Amino acid sequence: METINRDAIIVSAKKSLINWVNSIDREHPIEFRDPLTSDESTIYLIEELNTEEDFKEWLSENYTEIFEEVLLGWITDESLWPQQRTFELFNEWVLVSWQSMVVDLNPDVSLEYDE
Repeated sequence: METINRDAIIVSAKKSLINWVNSIDREHPIEFRDPLTSDESTIYLIEELNTEEDFKEWLSENYTEIFEEVLLGWITDESLWPQQRTFELFNEWVLVSWQSMVVDLNPDVSLEYDE
């Protein structure tokens, strides 16, 4: 096993995001699932960070792209998205967990990137 030169963040929807999705699409309501036990989280590899403070700063500078990816995963019509996508709203709707240890259990298989 080898560690790689990346950290990871696990991004999950909070109940408030699911409530908003359900207010947009009332015909197909989604049941909220606890982010800690749900398999609907997304993992992003990010640059290596040294401290919790570094992570908080990184997130405050990069949340917009993550927020838009999360919204796109739930509602594809961007005109329905909140006009004010603030860091405060992001934190209200999205749970982010920083993981500073990323281990490659299969280092003999090269990573591939989809376009």
